Amino acid sequence: MWVYTALATMLIHLTVTTPVWAVLGQTKASVERDRAAFGGQLQSKLAQGYSVETITVGGMSIKEYVSPDGTVFAVAWKGAGVPNLRLLLGTYFDEYLDALAERQNQKPRIRRPLMLKTANLVVERSGHMRNMWGRVFIPSRVPPVVSPKDIQ
Repeated sequence: MWVYTALATMLIHLTVTTPVWAVLGQTKASVERDRAAFGGQLQSKLAQGYSVETITVGGMSIKEYVSPDGTVFAVAWKGAGVPNLRLLLGTYFDEYLDALAERQNQKPRIRRPLMLKTANLVVERSGHMRNMWGRVFIPSRVPPVVSPKDIQ
């Protein structure tokens, strides 16, 4: 009986994949892990002072902005949904949750774009079903030649 349980567990692990997004503040190597995990298409574009790695998969486009030192300093998405922000933000996720909770305590819930700024993080999200967009960046890690307007 335990053999069937082991086989079922292995089958579940092989057929169900957990999204693995590049994590803010980590290296460019995480971009290729993301592409491989999703079987998405990867396009690289060099810009002055940074590169943009775009993964297209399942109706969503995820752009990962990489500084010259190889660190992901921003992530932007557009498409049918919102990526898993816990994975996307990594160690910054708790800071995001704290800022979100504080904002919800201060303002009544109104349907409008979400804009959060903390000491270490900027998060903007908006859209409606099947057309969501957002961006997250670490202001202190954005290269001097990059304007926040470039992150989209």
